[in-house]
Amino acid sequence: MSKEWHKSEEFQRCCREFHDACARQPCGKNVDEAKEVLELIKPYIAEKMAGQGIFELKRFEHRGSTYEGVKIAKSPTDQDLEFDVMFVMTGGRDLECHDMGLDGFAKLKLKSNAKPRELFQKTKEKDTSYISAIKTKNLFYSHLDGCKLKEFKEDFKGTDITCNVVECKPNEFREDYKGTGITCKLFYNGPAIKVVVYRDQDKFFTLDLAPHFDLNGEPGKEEMYVSKAKKKGSNDIQWLRSYSLDEKRKFDGMDRDNGCRKMVLRTMKAFVKSRSELSWLTSQHLKTALFRTIDAQQSWKQEEFSQRFMDTLGTLEECLDKRTMPSYFQPGTDLFENYKEETMEATKCRSCRLSNNGPLMTKLLSSSISKWKPANSVSQIV
Repeated sequence: MSKEWHKSEEFQRCCREFHDACARQPCGKNVDEAKEVLELIKPYIAEKMAGQGIFELKRFEHRGSTYEGVKIAKSPTDQDLEFDVMFVMTGGRDLECHDMGLDGFAKLKLKSNAKPRELFQKTKEKDTSYISAIKTKNLFYSHLDGCKLKEFKEDFKGTDITCNVVECKPNEFREDYKGTGITCKLFYNGPAIKVVVYRDQDKFFTLDLAPHFDLNGEPGKEEMYVSKAKKKGSNDIQWLRSYSLDEKRKFDGMDRDNGCRKMVLRTMKAFVKSRSELSWLTSQHLKTALFRTIDAQQSWKQEEFSQRFMDTLGTLEECLDKRTMPSYFQPGTDLFENYKEETMEATKCRSCRLSNNGPLMTKLLSSSISKWKPANSVSQIV
């Protein structure tokens, strides 16, 4: 529930200054050029993967904060450009979901009439019809590694993009694509394979490429699963149900009424990042809190920005108090399932203290602003 100080002129000004300084979207020439390079890389990868005969691309899907309009720059001089792309593999309609857990993980099993595919034969668990998420991801990595990207050469505004594979140890950078202006390094990153692209030896952008199955296949009714392990280093066969495309559709046109919903989420992300006691909260937690606040609050005018920011923090606090956060798109899944009781209690107490202490909240926001350069320093990066 909003308090009077949430809508005070001083607090509104402080929230807006914090957003403009610490929660600005990446923008400018760099963003446009990064997207151009990305569009050169994608079809090359698709062709080379298909040529190896295992991974057939059904389609690429863009997802994540960059495409949702809620990405924030890392610092005034680092826009932290990042593109999340789904590599949707052919064969999803040959699979069915089994044993969905509260944490959103499930087993994928071959249907009795599934088409024989080499991918399934290489990733199936021994003496079962279950497809292993870990085996699929490891095989995907090895085939991406074998795409012979050193042969990739395109002209991008006069700059050759070339690649040269080098050897490294497991779990370290696996490739080094050296060119006159563009270089790339490839390594594991959770459920995705991260390609870090450098321009003139400076980090340009990252591409997170993750293998997915779509069990439905109908546009707008996708049933996506990604090969993410429950715990780092585990040998789990289970797949995580992904709602990234549902989220992207919800963000699409969200603020067509000139509302402040995306501003609130960007501000939440920047604020959480600035507080060590809140840093365990993920983007998924913050998005869920926003979606539930949107359902509860009809008005999201620009002049109500500070109120809606505190309302969303309040929604998060309520979930922490109950020790549960149902997934917005699948309420049977608890996003707090694998977190410790004491962690949630400490975070709830801290959040409660902030939401009831206007001077402290204002002080924390102002102290974060002082660590950044003026807001326009981000937009001037090209």
